[in-house]
Amino acid sequence: MKSKKVSIIVFYNPEGKILFQSRKLMSKYGEEFGFFGGHIEENESPEEALVREIKEELTYDLKYFKFFKQYGPRVYKDSDWEITHFVFLSKLPHLSNFKQNEGDSMELFTITEAKKLKLVHADYHILDDLELYFKKLK
Repeated sequence: MKSKKVSIIVFYNPEGKILFQSRKLMSKYGEEFGFFGGHIEENESPEEALVREIKEELTYDLKYFKFFKQYGPRVYKDSDWEITHFVFLSKLPHLSNFKQNEGDSMELFTITEAKKLKLVHADYHILDDLELYFKKLK
């Protein structure tokens, strides 16, 4: 069994919308949308990986974020990968701060809308937990 660790960021705005990366032209697992972030390299912390990935994907120096939750390690259906997700939250800066280098585009969705998107399986679990988290903030 192969093992992989990833760090992802959930950018959110005051209206409760979440930023997703369109992955239709670069999909690895059939997903059409996903969160920004990626693979944690050897000897790299989840936080270091997140900052590096956001710099690579959005040309943005991520400074303000907080840890949300760890998912896994878990083997997902029809996969030979054991994956651990480290999920972080950040208030969405103005989109003009981003220069997207990876993905087709980026779009904002409510959690309800996002649950209808074609995502990788783990992202639906994250959305369920985010929904509860944002309800508590209100």
